[in-house]
Amino acid sequence: MELFVWRFMQTDPNWGNFLHDMGTGTTYLIDFGAARLFDKKFVDGYLRIVWASANRDAPTLMDQSHKMKFLTGQENDIMLEAHKMSGFTVGEPFATNDPFDFRGSNISTRLSEHSSAFLQHRLTPPPEEVYTLHRKLAGAYMLCIKLGATIHCRDLLEEVVRNHNFEDGMNHPMAEKEA
Repeated sequence: MELFVWRFMQTDPNWGNFLHDMGTGTTYLIDFGAARLFDKKFVDGYLRIVWASANRDAPTLMDQSHKMKFLTGQENDIMLEAHKMSGFTVGEPFATNDPFDFRGSNISTRLSEHSSAFLQHRLTPPPEEVYTLHRKLAGAYMLCIKLGATIHCRDLLEEVVRNHNFEDGMNHPMAEKEA
């Protein structure tokens, strides 16, 4: 929600930046020192990548990844497969309406399986915004793992996508689903 609704995100997932109220079970973000604003064009494109990843839509994932300069178009099959599978893995919590068990999923282990392909075969660095964004995403996933969180994630993503005002000239990604 930070990224897609406000285009503003605190990007440092340090444990000291969160306060967990054991009584209510609520976790609060308490330090905005590493906050940053994200460009609307980046947010629109990245939300399309997240939606494609959650839906295991490889053509859209790869097309948007090229448009956003995650990929050059010259990558080998090893890199393309690692990029696709990494996207699908990150999208798993949002893939179904079932609650996602972060601790039981081994998601961080499975994501790390693609690291060597990225190190050996990446032809271009990802967009600059991604470094802080992915640090935050990894931290949020690790927090969910540490807390043993089991969360209905799909409905959260659907609400964000449904209400997002895309300004990139492309059809709304839920247009086919709602037709």
